[in-house]
Amino acid sequence: MTITFIAHTTPEPAFYGALAAIFAESRALPLCHLPVSYDSKRFINARQYISAEGEQVSSGLLWLERISGHGAAAESDLQSLLNRAVKEDIVVPLSQSLTSPCYQDLIRTIAEKGIAIDSLKVVKSGDLYQLEECEGGKIRSQSWARDSFGRWVSRTMNQPVMRAGKHLRLALLGEASEHRDSYPATLAALGDAADALAMNIEVIYLSSSLVGSQLESTLFDVDGIILPGLVVQGGENSQASIASQLTVAKWALDNQTPILGLNGGMHLLVAALGQQILGEEAIAMPGPSALNARPFSLPLEHEATHQGNYRVIFQAGSRMAKMMGKEAKLRYNQRRRLNPQLLDELACAGLQVSGSDETGLSAESVELEGHPFFVGVQANPELQSRRERPHPLLMALLQQMRQTNRERDVSHDAFTKSVRLKHPHFLMG
Repeated sequence: MTITFIAHTTPEPAFYGALAAIFAESRALPLCHLPVSYDSKRFINARQYISAEGEQVSSGLLWLERISGHGAAAESDLQSLLNRAVKEDIVVPLSQSLTSPCYQDLIRTIAEKGIAIDSLKVVKSGDLYQLEECEGGKIRSQSWARDSFGRWVSRTMNQPVMRAGKHLRLALLGEASEHRDSYPATLAALGDAADALAMNIEVIYLSSSLVGSQLESTLFDVDGIILPGLVVQGGENSQASIASQLTVAKWALDNQTPILGLNGGMHLLVAALGQQILGEEAIAMPGPSALNARPFSLPLEHEATHQGNYRVIFQAGSRMAKMMGKEAKLRYNQRRRLNPQLLDELACAGLQVSGSDETGLSAESVELEGHPFFVGVQANPELQSRRERPHPLLMALLQQMRQTNRERDVSHDAFTKSVRLKHPHFLMG
């Protein structure tokens, strides 16, 4: 049997396993992966891919599920890798060259077991990526590239989507590098939805460093917003990110801008509404201080953490029910849950718990009546999106953005016509 090692010597987690997954799928081979580490300060969300079975591994292994339909299994140790390789051919991605000192013992052990090794590496020319034999330099794949949404496309087989209508601007919280290099799922899922609707989408990245008038001027011209709920670690950066997302959520409330909160983003939507209705001093932000005030979310240490696919039941007549049906399985990477007391207090403001777990006790999705699109889900639907099967929730957000934009254009046109000055003294210039 043969182990095909595919090395991509790059520090970005979003590249890990991508070309290996493409190679494995083209040859109908299973992909196994060893433990891999990243710079945790530079790539905070390096390990946020969650499989349907609940495995939490490198974010780049998202591509395996998107390409093959099969989620990544748990990381393999050396012995389990060898046990599998003596029975069948396998593909194994590496984040460093196979000649690196850390792999010398691995190569020696594999050779002692009589297992053949096929060594390939990812080479880049411009914006194109190919697989090349480590010895000999023979090219073993066609050229691949990443599109504007970070998805992998074949240069020889890619068919551009014919898009229509005006460009819509969608604000996505986080740095562009975070979404392209560390956690690519949200951006890729947006691309899936935009393709299905043949819409022109321009993604505006909102850094937590944008504050005050800079943030407001950026938000002024957006048609929709996503709070992706990315994990943020460390003191000031964490607090700055939370404060920024709360400000953005309040903007969406005040300006009737469509907004979707994913995972922790749902909590921030509820917090923004709570601060607007009950006062800022009444709602604590997440973190250590939240336990001393009245937190809008409670740590999950007292409950089982949800990771993987879980069934959610939607309330009849709700927006979520119209998008998802009576029930659906959503992908989870849950660490917190919403405070039921706060949800009860905000019900009078129109906040509706539109989805719950099988017990009916845990709020899994919320939406606000009287707002074009103010929806939050505890899950991470972006992990379930595919090019050929975009997630209904993201498609619904884009559709509402288009509708709201049209209504705004009509209202603006009617307003300008109604206030046009017709006196000849005011017609000059």
